Amino acid sequence: MFHKEGQKIIITTFIIVCSIILLSNYFVDTTWLQYGLQILSLVILVLILQFFRNPKRTVSKNFDEILAPVDGKVVV
Repeated sequence: MFHKEGQKIIITTFIIVCSIILLSNYFVDTTWLQYGLQILSLVILVLILQFFRNPKRTVSKNFDEILAPVDGKVVV
């Protein structure tokens, strides 16, 4: 599901996001700032998870195509 190289970063980010959510819930009095910090931290966590995702792929054996181990389009 996720690359093994990103496990430390994902766990660290998850712990930081949980602590930001809990700390902002207890120590920030302004409602819009509290929700803003919580949403921003969750967005950062989702971006980190998207970066290290490892989707399952079906590979077709075609000798006219190049198989690359990356997502996206090979331009060079």
